[in-house]
Amino acid sequence: MNKIKAKNIIMILLAVICVAVLLYSLYQGLIIYIPQKQEQHRFDELRQIVSQYAEDSDEASDSPQPSKAESRSSFVEEKKISAFSEITRINPDFRGWLKIKDTVIDYPVVKSSNDDPEYYLHRDIDKNYSFSGTPFIGAGADENSDAFVIYAHNMNIGTMFGTLDCYADKGWAEQHQYINFDTVNENRIYRVFAAFRTTIGSENEFKYNERAGKLSYEEYKALVNDIKDVSVMFTSDCPAKKTQIIMLSTCSYHAENGRFVVAAYRV
Repeated sequence: MNKIKAKNIIMILLAVICVAVLLYSLYQGLIIYIPQKQEQHRFDELRQIVSQYAEDSDEASDSPQPSKAESRSSFVEEKKISAFSEITRINPDFRGWLKIKDTVIDYPVVKSSNDDPEYYLHRDIDKNYSFSGTPFIGAGADENSDAFVIYAHNMNIGTMFGTLDCYADKGWAEQHQYINFDTVNENRIYRVFAAFRTTIGSENEFKYNERAGKLSYEEYKALVNDIKDVSVMFTSDCPAKKTQIIMLSTCSYHAENGRFVVAAYRV
């Protein structure tokens, strides 16, 4: 009888432990998931500002009055400047808007001071603490450099650069060759030519982040060749001449301190 009673007590304790573990896991999931969803809502508000510009651009482009093409172009540019000026008013560190078709990558990009280049690693566009952070241009370069890096988190709910590693698949990459990065002054298109993985602090670490900034022709050529050598996906469509290179960088779980990077050149 005592053995049966003891067995029942053990079973009850195990059940209580299982429920406690389940509740704790649920709690941990919620305290991570809910803030991320709230942070994405803020990005949705910014996208609304930009999408209004895009809608007005489409309306202007569909106008059946070709003789007024110049005025339509001026109208579109004014709407864009207005949209980006609104974001710049929210945060003067705003540098442009990054978008990749068929992905969740549709975000503002910021650039902080050289004294604290990773300021936005865990801050939102309003400079409040944010688990997701905001995509930012790294140290040693800006949006007008010969080469620059944009960093963002690889979030477990697929947001930010959570879909960037799709570029490890060459077939997918060939169907999504272009990256859009629009600044206040111009619309930019970049063509993807490679993707690579590296591990921070490893013996064979590729220090791509130290290759950003102003580059001589020799430095530029060496960067392209080195990217090719370490790539897990290479399209053989390297830049034929010196043109700006953009690198999108995020965490990779192939190794501790792993990084996944997509490289593209401006067309």
